[in-house]
Amino acid sequence: MKTIALQATVRNHTGKRDTKAIRNSGRVPGVVYDDSKATHIHLDYKETQKVLYTKDTYVVTLNMDAGDPVEAIVREAQFHPVKEQILHIDFLRVTGEKPVVVELPVKLVGTPKGVAQGGKLTIKLRKIKVKGIVSELPEELEVDVTNLDLGGTVKVGQADFGEIEVVTPASSAVASVEIPRALRSAEAEDGEGEGEGEAAVASEE
Repeated sequence: MKTIALQATVRNHTGKRDTKAIRNSGRVPGVVYDDSKATHIHLDYKETQKVLYTKDTYVVTLNMDAGDPVEAIVREAQFHPVKEQILHIDFLRVTGEKPVVVELPVKLVGTPKGVAQGGKLTIKLRKIKVKGIVSELPEELEVDVTNLDLGGTVKVGQADFGEIEVVTPASSAVASVEIPRALRSAEAEDGEGEGEGEAAVASEE
């Protein structure tokens, strides 16, 4: 998995007034969870955007102003319902021995057969949830779409991820080759033309 470093400051106060002051100063309140322990922190807003506003999934090195650096992944983030600004971020500390559940970005590989026939490749699932030790997980999950025909769909259970334990349901669609409306209309017209020809031959007989 990709890594990124953020500077974090430990919070001494956690009330609503303090939280509001943190946001007004251009920072984001957050919590780092480590088993039953929770450390309250705050981070620079623009730096935090690098972790959340991206298709990638990162292992975040939190350089704490008090104590040793902490390796973590984003567990959850809260956003303003209208302004979409980051309100709060939760991290989960990771170690080299304990498996965690994390979402990894999907990378489609190959050119589908259906695209060569006029279809349009559409991605349905941009991230897949897996479980494993962070140091052993890849940066992204490759899904081969070469054999997708017109109207075809590849599901999570049909993709080969090796030994990685997948948490996302196997029935979830990852990508499909959609048939454009113009192509469907052309096929329908061809079908009607064939029918008329058959009817004409029958009448002559």
